[in-house]
Amino acid sequence: MVDPYTLSIHLKVGDVVYDSETKESGVLVRRIDLLENFSKHIQQDIPGIIAWEIMWAGSDIKDSSVRMYVYTESGLINMIREGLLQLYQNN
Repeated sequence: MVDPYTLSIHLKVGDVVYDSETKESGVLVRRIDLLENFSKHIQQDIPGIIAWEIMWAGSDIKDSSVRMYVYTESGLINMIREGLLQLYQNN
């Protein structure tokens, strides 16, 4: 059996994640640095926190006014490795 933590996961715009528990699908829309604007206002060089905006679709949120959610890249990769989300990469 392959250790999921040895696999390299590279996310990109257009990739799809699927939550088999909720039956929701999400498309990775944009990669962002959560501290980009903050680091411009201070003197210290702070490493960025990379995150992804994901647009979700499915029956559970069809009536919701909010479909866009932000996940840190490391958290998203951990959810994929743990099997909470399945990743379908855009070719």
